[in-house]
Amino acid sequence: MAEKETKFTIEEFHKKIAVETNNQIWPILDAKNPTRANLEKALHMAYTSRYHWSKIGTAVNAVRAEYMIARVYSAMKRGEPALFHAKRCLEIAQENKNSLKDWDLAFVYEVMARAQSAAENKTECKKYHKLAQNAINAIKGPEDKKICQGELDKVTC
Repeated sequence: MAEKETKFTIEEFHKKIAVETNNQIWPILDAKNPTRANLEKALHMAYTSRYHWSKIGTAVNAVRAEYMIARVYSAMKRGEPALFHAKRCLEIAQENKNSLKDWDLAFVYEVMARAQSAAENKTECKKYHKLAQNAINAIKGPEDKKICQGELDKVTC
């Protein structure tokens, strides 16, 4: 018996790929010691997600996609590209702050701290770590606050 073929509009296709590639990155980043090969795979998925969001997404999707690229580069200890994408994430967030959830800003500052750490900029890392903590303290939802705090607690300056 032949499998049923699923048809998507181009918009549905872009969204499906953007979401699926983004979601597959988290288990790699959450691994205790991800391999170089897995981090490279995560990087390819992060760029894939960013591309597909650029076709159908909003500024919020762009912020979150740039966040993920910076996260992967930070995990790879590649400071320069991590900073590039973290700064882009921050720029888009600042331009669209009224569209963001309260936890988005905490993640933006957290990834800036991570990127600064990867680039060995301790003073800047501490600056963004503090901004992230302040943003986390302002989050209304306890579960969102817990998730953001858990990520920030992994950042060492």
